[in-house]
Amino acid sequence: MSAGVFQRVLVPVEFESVKEGEVAPDRAVEVGDHDWVSVGEETVHALELAARLASGGDVYIVHATPDFRDYATWMPPSRITELNRGASHFSTAVLEVIAKQHCRGVTLHYVNKPGKALDIILEAAKEHLPDAIVLAASARHRMNRAFL
Repeated sequence: MSAGVFQRVLVPVEFESVKEGEVAPDRAVEVGDHDWVSVGEETVHALELAARLASGGDVYIVHATPDFRDYATWMPPSRITELNRGASHFSTAVLEVIAKQHCRGVTLHYVNKPGKALDIILEAAKEHLPDAIVLAASARHRMNRAFL
């Protein structure tokens, strides 16, 4: 196996909610009772590029889950912590399935934390010191990208 251009590559991943059969099977994962999560086609391309760039190295797949502490709620802190852990658990399960299909020939690492995506990505970059960060092109409608 040839060595990649970089030793460590970081790839942020965003999920999309879908219904069974709406997207290609290699982009969707069932996470509950008929609840499906997928990644966009652009994300798949980013994962595959990261694996090629880091062939024989490490790929850090980063995902930010919603932080339930940010929502006004009547729930006790222990329940909020439980919700954050559950979101992280399901997110990691989805990441593992998707990454194993699209990131061959590398060692996979998962960074999955509650918070704002930008904060989690920057924190992961600071902690893991990647040689490159591969960002997927946004598949959002032009108007949504403008607001983003």
